[in-house]
Amino acid sequence: MERTPEQIAKTEALFRNVNEEIRDASGRFEVDVGEFVCECGDPTCTEHVEMPLEHYEAVRSHPARFLVRPGHVKGPIEQVVERNHRYTVIEKVDRVITAIVKRLNPRPETT
Repeated sequence: MERTPEQIAKTEALFRNVNEEIRDASGRFEVDVGEFVCECGDPTCTEHVEMPLEHYEAVRSHPARFLVRPGHVKGPIEQVVERNHRYTVIEKVDRVITAIVKRLNPRPETT
């Protein structure tokens, strides 16, 4: 069954919330690198992404950006912002989807 872009966005937002907890725990253990879950829209994805906490913070500074494994980009509702062999940073470009992920952002938006 094909998932709607809205369902994909909600799944990605859920994984982003999980990663916020991982970031918090990593900070308590005073490590420089976190092992995050892939924030793709596939609810069955269990892949991990290792990333320096400083870089994770840079991704999180944009409420419509997500951290995914290479090859986990979900089509025309998002664009690749950064790519390397370990992870891809995507940004939502669809207006409705962007509004959903911003509304579900666990961090207050600063302008």
